[in-house]
Amino acid sequence: MNGRAIDGLMPAAAALAATSLLLPWSRSGVNDRSSIELLRAAGVLDVVAASTRWLLVGSWYLIVVMAALSILAMGWGHVRVAAAIAAPLGPAMLVAAAIVQRSPLPLRWGVVVGCAAGLTATARSAVILIRNEFQAGDRTR
Repeated sequence: MNGRAIDGLMPAAAALAATSLLLPWSRSGVNDRSSIELLRAAGVLDVVAASTRWLLVGSWYLIVVMAALSILAMGWGHVRVAAAIAAPLGPAMLVAAAIVQRSPLPLRWGVVVGCAAGLTATARSAVILIRNEFQAGDRTR
């Protein structure tokens, strides 16, 4: 497998991380709830302060924007830019999972998919950025 094919893993993982926000993250009664639905419910029930709610909503949408920009950058052939954009997805997904985990509701499989995809995007981004740093260092010698 060549390097380009492996580089494609990073935007695919970023897209899966963003898509996982719509997967079941928790169960409330008999209904599964996505992370977006959980945010909405927390806002309706005033469980989260208004300022914190806007920060959370912004963070959730930032995950989607980072994934989309990473895919666009990769499509245009800017591998390092795509890697730099996708690098924070793993920590962002872990923070999102930690917020949901603090609730009394049971976690569902969407959390695992989101965290795994985010961490894969971060790991692959790190490899791309580190590999390119070593290659750049070799050219200057």
